[in-house]
This record gives sequence, structure tokens and C-alpha cells, in this order.
Amino acid sequence: MEPSNTSRRTFIKQCVIGGVAVYSAPLLWEMSRANAAIVSPELAAQWQTQVNGQSKPKFRNDGIAKVTGQKVYGRDYRAMDMEGWPKQQGYAFILRAADASHVYQGFSLDHLPASAKPYKVITAADLARDKIKLPDFYGDNMLLAEGQTADYLGHAVAILLFDSFPAFKQAKSLLQFDKTLLRFGEQTPFVSDTKDPYASWRLIRVEGEDGAREDLYSPLHDGLFFPSVKDRKPEWLGNPNAKGTVSERGLYYAGEIDKQIASAQANQQWQVLEREYRTQIIDPMMMEPEAFNGWYDATSQTFHTVITSQSPQDFQEMAVHMLLSGPLAGKVKHLVVHSPYIGGGFGAKDHSIFPYYGVLAAIYAKGPIRLANDRFEQFQSGLKRHPFIMKSRLAVDKSTLKIQALTSQMTVDGGGRVNFTPSVTSVGATAMQSIYYTPRNDIIATAYASRNPDAGSMRGYGTLQSMTAMECMIHEIADELKVDPFKLRAANVMESGQRNTQGAIPNGTLRYREMLDMAEQDPVWQNRAVNKKDYEAKHPGMRYGVGFGIATKDYGTGAAAPSAAVRLAKDGKITLEIGFIEMGTGTQTSQAVVVSDALGNFADEVKLAEVDIWDAMQLVQTDNPYIISQQRQDEMAANPRWTPVKAMASSASMSAYYQSHVTRIAADIIYRHGLWPAAVSIWNELYFNTPMGSTNLHNARDGRWVDGKLTALGFPPLSIDILAKRAHDMGLVVGVMGHAFNRWAWAEADFDILGTKERLALDALALQYGEGNATFAATSDTTMSIKARQASMKSNGYHLIDRQAMSYPKAELNNAMVTYYAPCATLVEVAVNEGNGEVTLLSSHTWLEAGKVIVKELVEGQIQGGLAMGIGHALHEGLPPFEAGAGNGTWNLNRYQVPLARHVGVWDQRHTILPQLSDNDPSRGIAEVVMIPVVAALIEAVYQATHVRFYDLPMTAKKIKEAMA
Repeated sequence: MEPSNTSRRTFIKQCVIGGVAVYSAPLLWEMSRANAAIVSPELAAQWQTQVNGQSKPKFRNDGIAKVTGQKVYGRDYRAMDMEGWPKQQGYAFILRAADASHVYQGFSLDHLPASAKPYKVITAADLARDKIKLPDFYGDNMLLAEGQTADYLGHAVAILLFDSFPAFKQAKSLLQFDKTLLRFGEQTPFVSDTKDPYASWRLIRVEGEDGAREDLYSPLHDGLFFPSVKDRKPEWLGNPNAKGTVSERGLYYAGEIDKQIASAQANQQWQVLEREYRTQIIDPMMMEPEAFNGWYDATSQTFHTVITSQSPQDFQEMAVHMLLSGPLAGKVKHLVVHSPYIGGGFGAKDHSIFPYYGVLAAIYAKGPIRLANDRFEQFQSGLKRHPFIMKSRLAVDKSTLKIQALTSQMTVDGGGRVNFTPSVTSVGATAMQSIYYTPRNDIIATAYASRNPDAGSMRGYGTLQSMTAMECMIHEIADELKVDPFKLRAANVMESGQRNTQGAIPNGTLRYREMLDMAEQDPVWQNRAVNKKDYEAKHPGMRYGVGFGIATKDYGTGAAAPSAAVRLAKDGKITLEIGFIEMGTGTQTSQAVVVSDALGNFADEVKLAEVDIWDAMQLVQTDNPYIISQQRQDEMAANPRWTPVKAMASSASMSAYYQSHVTRIAADIIYRHGLWPAAVSIWNELYFNTPMGSTNLHNARDGRWVDGKLTALGFPPLSIDILAKRAHDMGLVVGVMGHAFNRWAWAEADFDILGTKERLALDALALQYGEGNATFAATSDTTMSIKARQASMKSNGYHLIDRQAMSYPKAELNNAMVTYYAPCATLVEVAVNEGNGEVTLLSSHTWLEAGKVIVKELVEGQIQGGLAMGIGHALHEGLPPFEAGAGNGTWNLNRYQVPLARHVGVWDQRHTILPQLSDNDPSRGIAEVVMIPVVAALIEAVYQATHVRFYDLPMTAKKIKEAMA
């Protein structure tokens, strides 16, 4: 099978990495290619409708395909479904070690019947012989070698390849739960105990004179410093010195904070609360476990893959480097990557190690090979949410109720491979303060290796753990001070312009106080005492409680790099191409809607998981964007092809703000330099006496889209198909590809578009022009003739514009760590059964500040899903650590309790989405924050019902019953 046909659109989607031509294949299912025998294109297009003359999404644009059972997810595909692949599908099965304390000594398959024998067994010896290594991001020891101890529970030891499903299934049923299959020898120390910490962060801040001016000390003002390591523990060494180095000053101010707390506590000026909070290991439990299908076609020297990954762009590059050694070294000329829907991600499919085991299987396979986790395997080997231990201290002035200091020491369990643990640890630390202003803080967060399964970027990314602890402290210290918790919150809520624990000012307006006021007035809160008395009188044996929680989640990475390509066909059809994966958040639908802001119509087609088309912008990346110096950035920025980051992974809270930014700009350029001049041309020609006067149609902002048609200053509305044809005939801008970079502010540059210099929040721009016709070619009065424009499209079919006056956000903004936030609050009322400890959610109300809402129904879906996940974290979900936990391979939904419909108060869920402040508010990234306040609200509600505080999650019915006994 050839990796591509000869059309230009297909050809330009290839790039070369390490001598291998990489081809980012289209989604295996696309709206525009609906199978007429199953779903007609007309039916598939019915996802949008007209309401009061305005286009509205009626349902998700992938909805019909899903409910009619089309193959949408990567897990759905077998070799027979792939054009050009052999029809015979092979299967792979991974053997994993459930022992991390003894030397592994191998295994035997002699007891398997002949019908269940694998045709190939891949072991660490094969990898050593063929010099195959994991990508550096994942560490080493891809397969555990004989004579070594497993790095962690679930460490892969071998991959078995089968040429038929019956053989695979028979073998798997005999091997999967055979505790005697793998042989182990002498006991050894845990490998994780020999490793240094994955990361250690410290956030020390002391405010300046009025709290808003320059800090006396903070990471943004002074920089970060890091510890030395002794006996696998961090040591913060140095002589405290107010005039010394960044570390010496930091240690000085940390010491001062301790002294002030001790002194104010001793003289009873401050109320000081010290507590330890523990959160559990959580499995993401997405509906579709991870899967991979791959095939090496020796005839065309093409390596084909079907992956389920949130980060296909990283997979492409890393997979190529794996292919550069081993049996296929020098034999792979093309890599084809299909990135279909992944079936839920929650961060667990972002840089998962799983696809690389698929690559390894396909390297040694004799035909197409499928590697797919069942639920037992997903529990054993999938990425988890990090468990935190937080020893925290909160000091509040008794007279003013103002928070005076916050300190915390966080210990984070990163599991057996590092993955995103350093980043999760830092984000957990920066999130600790939540919505509250703290004039002094000293927050230390250290992540360690363990023999638990890997932990990664699961939904919440560390903030769920630390902000829950902060809310619990607010609840308890309010109780100690005998003040209403809303009064304590009101005294400490962070106001716009105040600084966070890193010394950075959060971007935009902070509407925390507004949300608190709304929640405080809710009847459930106002009437809680009366309701408790009435409910418990009517329901003997049940205890009633109300709890509230609020949080504000950062969104972004400090190195966001979205790209978008918007193209307008001559018939008016709009195509949008983005690099994001659809993982349940509705990105495909929302981005289709975003283009309508400028183009008056939804995108007819949204192509996801595009990776290689961006080569038209010819971007290069050279340095780590998080540690680059200002001098180096200035030096590199002079190259108009350089960018700090070429592409970013799909994350739950990244599309609404970051992806929408560049999608909107691209669509707006087509409007201003394509559709608007086309409309003016038509209005001048048909509806005005232009030889004798001017229409005054000089400002594109005068245009208005009504019912999908463009009008301005009373001129006749024109439909997009008419405008598109004229724009193509005039050789105007009909295609825009853009790339942006954000480090807590957008990069900006000047671009020359058809003779007009514009300042845009992009760092790369490429254009496509209409082909023109003779009538308009002769009257063209722009600085570039239509013929010249066509000739300029030399970069994979685009005219690449050289940027000018490039301005990137300063490198020191990395020390801000986070500045974009989205807030959410949740109020719950619960009933606790005295007999068995079960918690019934009677009602819930969520308040969310999402900025500009793109698709209301998708936001509401996030609120509903977040509520369920928060309930799961607080009350039900949890995996024991170590040998009793998921790494032993015996966990499934028969043991792991996820919330069911009866747990989530389906018919008593309310929500309030705050109205945007103006029509040009940005959209906020909200996908993660909607679950966070639920946890603290439930902890407090259970306390109000039982008078028992929980510091260790989850609060299972068994724990609650025992606590009430």
C-alpha cells in the first residue's frame, strides 16, 4: 500500500524525520466521508440547525456516526477495515510482572497447547541484541530482563505474537492470571528506593508594602531555586541571607515566615491550623481502553499505525527514532500514522507509553498486529492520578480574618516511570492557594518514584489534590474561629490585580467574589439548618448535611502552540484543520462553531489530528521553551522560521482558549481579506452608482452576518457561496494557516497581507489565494497581481509570509508558572445512612465562569461529567498502593467502584454559567475545574451530617460507618 496518492493535498502532508517520510493520515472516520449506505452526507450535516435566524449546533457533529454504530474509535479497527492492508489480523499480548521485590528469572510456555503457541516471543534479550530503546521521555527497561528486579508492578517482561484470534484468546485465557507463570528468585530492595526524586519545587513569596507592588521575594521577581539531593531526599542548603543569592534569600524569607507564624501563634494573634491530607490513586476509567494496530509493508517499505493517543505529533517523532534501530533499521521509508477518535482521554492517553509497545510488536510481527488492553490490563498498566500527601499549615489573623501565611510540604507518588510527574507536581504546588490571597507562602512539593504503576497528566493535573486540601482547611479553620465560612472566604478572596503564590498577577478579571455571593444566597445554603431538622425528622436513621467548595484551575502549559488552517472552497464550503484530537470534550464541534464568528457559518468539515500539514510554515524548534534564556530567545527569534514550540498535545482544557485563538484569527483574515472585499465588489457593481460616488464601505467591521449572509450599511445580504466564488475569482485570500505561541501572553508579529501591514497574535502565517479569472485579473489594483499571488504559493501550496517585528513573551514569564484561571464552585446537600455509611446526593448546584461560551451544551456536559468524577474521587474511587493495587493485574470494575446514576443525583443537578462580561471575552479552559470543588463540598457536607472530618480519601461508606460508630 502506498502511503499517499499523487494529489497535491495528500503529498504535502508528508514530512521527513530521520530520513523517514512521515504521513499523518486523515481520521479513519470523517464527516465528509460518511458512508452513504449507512449515513447520508445530508443526514450527517443535520448536526446544525437554525434558531431565530442563527445557526446553532443541534447535537455534536459526530453524534450520528456514534449512535449508528460507525467505526469511529481507533479500537474499532482491524486489518480488514484498513484499505490496502492484508486481511489476516495478528494479535499481541504483553506479559507483566506483578512482583517488584524479587529477581525476575524468566518463564516457560511449554504448557501451552500447540494451537495456542505464539509464533514470536519478544523479550529484553531481543531489544538488547537489536539495540532498540524507548524514547528518552519514558526512560529505559522497556522489557524487564532476566536477572533484574522489576522497576514497578506491571513492568512488561515479554510480548507474545499470534497470527490468529483463537490462538491469542486461548493463550491469554491460560496465561493472564497465572501467578506461577513468571519465575522469581531472591528478594531485593525496591528499585524505586534507589532513585532520586523525580522533581522538587519550592514556592516562597513575601508580599511588598501593599501586596500589589513588587514583592519582597517571589519566584517571578527573584527566580526559582532547587535543592541538592542526599540519600534520595531533597536538601535545601544554604545560608539564609536577605542580601544573598536567590536561594539564600529564599531560605531567609522561608525562615522569617516560620518565625512569624510561631510568634503570632504564641501571642494568640493568629489562628494556626496544621493538618495532613492524603489523596488516593485513581484510574481514569475511560470507556475505551488503549489500543494499537500496526503493519510493516516490506514492498513499499511503509510502517502503518493506528494509534489512540492525545499526542500524535510526539508519537510520530518518537516512533521514527525507535524504527531507526532494530530489524527494520534502514528499511522503513514511510511512516503512516492514523489518529482516530481515542474514546476518552482524561490525560491518560497523553504521552502514554502504550503505543510504543505496539510499535515494538509491529517491528517483529509478520503481518498486521493488534495490541489492545482489556480492562484488567488497562488498570494494571495505564496512567493514574498521582496520590498526594500534604502536610499543610494555614495562619489567619483572628481580628481581621485575613490569611497571613500558608505553608505546605507535599509528597507526590509518581509511580514507576517519570512521565509528566515533575510538571504535575509543580502545578499542584502553584494551585494550593486556590481563590485565596496569601501574603506569605512557603510551599514545597517533591515527587518520588515508587513501585506503583505510572502516574501522568490525569484530569486535574495535581490541582484537585492540593486545592481540595486548601478548601478543607478553610472549612475547619472557620469552624475553629466560629465564623461563617462564607465570611472567612469573603475576607480572603483574591481580587483582580493581586499576586499568586509565584508573584504573578492572574490574567483578566477575577469573579470569585461574585460567585461566592451567588452561592451564599442559594436556598439550599440559606435554609440548611431548617432543612436538616426537617429532613432528619422525616427520615430516621439518615443524617443531613450541606457542603460548599470553590476552586480555580489554571489552564495552559506556559508553552502552548496551537495551529489552525481554514480554507474556503469556491462553493462556499468551509474546511478547518487542527492538530487536536477529539477525546470527548467536543473539540470538533466547538471549533466548527468558532469560525462562524468571522465567516457567519459553521465549518462544514473539521479535520482533526493533523500533524504534517503545518510544514507549510517551515517552523523549526531548537530549545526547551521552559528553560530558554532571554538572550537565546532574542537570538533565535530573528529567524522568521523559528518558534519556541512547534506543536502541542491535546489536553482537556486547551482547546477552548488556545485552539480557538488561532482558529478565530485565521477565519478573520479570510473574512477581511477575502469575503469582505468580495462583498464590496459585488455591492459596488450591482447596487450602487460607484462611478459617481463612494459606498463608504471601507471598514470590514461594518459587516454583519445575519442568517448566514453578509450585509453592511443596508446593502443586500450575500450568501457565502456567492461571496466565495467572487473571492476566488478575484484571487483574494481564501485559505489561512496560522501558528501561535503563548507563554502566559501571546506572541505577536507584523505580517504583510496583500500590501497591508498588520499586527497579529501569531508567529507564523501562510496564505492561499483564489485562482482568479480574466475579468478580475485585468482590474486588480493590489500590490500583487493575481498571477503573482498564485506564483507565491510555493510552500506546500501556501504563500509563506515572513514575519516582522517579532515579539515573544519574556522568558522570565516561565517563573510565573501559571496565570490563566477558570473558577468553579459547587454546593451539595447529602444524606448519610447511619446504618451502612452510604452517602446519597440529594442535590447539587455548580457555578462556572467559562468566559465566552462556544457551545453551551458542551459546557453543560462538562459540568455533569465533572460532578460525576468529583463524586467518584470523594466517595468511591481509589486503588490501594503497591502489591494490593492495580499493578497486580487483578483489578476491574467488579472491584473498582465508579459512580453510577444513583450516586450523582441525576434529576437534581443545577448549574449557573456566569454571563460573559463582553462580547469579546475569551473562552476559558474549563474541562478540569468542573470536578475539583465537588470533592471539598462533599467532604464538608459529610462533616456537617456526621461531625466527622476526613483527611484521607476516598470517604467510602465503610470508612464513614466506622467513623460514626
